[in-house]
Amino acid sequence: MEERLMGQLVAIVNRTAGKGKCERLWPQIESYLQSLGLYPEVHFTKGAGDAINLAQKAASNGVSAVLSVGGDGTLNEVVNGLVGYPDIALGIIPAGSGNDFIRSLGVNSKDWQTACQKIAQGKTKLIDLGQINGRYFINVAGVGFDATVVNCANTWGKAHFPSSLAYVAAVLKTLSEFRATNITIKLDDQVVEDIGWLVVVASGQYFGGGMWIAPEADLHDGYFDVCVLGDLSKPAFLRAFPSIFSGKHLQHPAIKLYRARQVTVQADRPMLVQADGEVIAKTPISFTVRPSGLRIYC
Repeated sequence: MEERLMGQLVAIVNRTAGKGKCERLWPQIESYLQSLGLYPEVHFTKGAGDAINLAQKAASNGVSAVLSVGGDGTLNEVVNGLVGYPDIALGIIPAGSGNDFIRSLGVNSKDWQTACQKIAQGKTKLIDLGQINGRYFINVAGVGFDATVVNCANTWGKAHFPSSLAYVAAVLKTLSEFRATNITIKLDDQVVEDIGWLVVVASGQYFGGGMWIAPEADLHDGYFDVCVLGDLSKPAFLRAFPSIFSGKHLQHPAIKLYRARQVTVQADRPMLVQADGEVIAKTPISFTVRPSGLRIYC
């Protein structure tokens, strides 16, 4: 862990995150940052992709740190704008719906005050990133059922339910229509074939509004934790589903856990792919670890 002096600071704020939650919180967050001696130059996003461009511009201008203020979607964009700038530190202030990544740093998803304090303390460390088709993710990516749930939550669930309830509702809605399929997974030099519901590729530990999908995942070990859910009935899925919030789902015989630096997934029929809570592609797909790819305040 490294302590860094605070220089020029930029905050990228997505006021629409969390159905307007971020806009309501931002005046309090800004005031609190100032009470900690932090006076960032503030930029508000106006649409999809803005946070990438704003982060890239800040990095190219030589700032010392960039703050992501919003949810995990905003964070993902800021991360993609900062790749290639390992000397610029990323500060994460949760103000969106799920705020899953920050849980892996030991911070409650609603505790923006502690997140601000960590930035003010100036301690940083390098963490791994995942890469998919030239795009990066900081937390969790997935194929199949979870990506279909993410799509449902983003297009339907979040419009009707708050935070984690949106994902639970999306799980139940998706369950009625989803079918497992034959999948082939290459994990470094190992090949696994199965009838599968999902393949989760995790650098962080949480996704889906607090689901503890990968309890042993380490942000800086150079590996993904890969969770594969094989074939099981829908009633069995429903019985096992609550255990994902405590991490006990890994005890289920239909779930297998692997560790790998590179993961490739193919399926008999195209399956959706999500990264950091956004659907970005379909199978076939490959995931690669980028060790020590980003510096964050922690």
